[in-house]
Amino acid sequence: MKMQIEIIPEFANGGYSLSWNDTLYQTQFRNDVFLLENRPQELYCYVFNNKKDTLGFYRGLSSPRQWTYFQTRENTDSIINLKFLVGTNHFSEFLFEQSQEYIEKFNENNRERIEFKPIKVDLKTDLRKKLDIELINIKN
Repeated sequence: MKMQIEIIPEFANGGYSLSWNDTLYQTQFRNDVFLLENRPQELYCYVFNNKKDTLGFYRGLSSPRQWTYFQTRENTDSIINLKFLVGTNHFSEFLFEQSQEYIEKFNENNRERIEFKPIKVDLKTDLRKKLDIELINIKN
């Protein structure tokens, strides 16, 4: 899946916001202004440093989003790793309107999460740039 990310410094001492523009379910919910609210799955994101410490994450909320905040340690976390996964949108309007049978089959078909290879980002060179990335499924 191709998408675009952008990292913006939010405040001093290593605070950042990460936003992404994914295409998950865009073909099924074409022209839907409420795509994020309706789609049955969404992208989760975890931000790690090279020591594998979690610096920030997004893993679903009642109002779906495509951004998260993260905090680095000053002068030590210039390289970060972004880990994206496909997870269930637990508040999906689309799923809410489906039958119990449909939801059970959906849950069965999506029991295993789709995980993507981590993306390395250098905070010294990649800030305030819209970066085009491609998410590659780990199982490929």
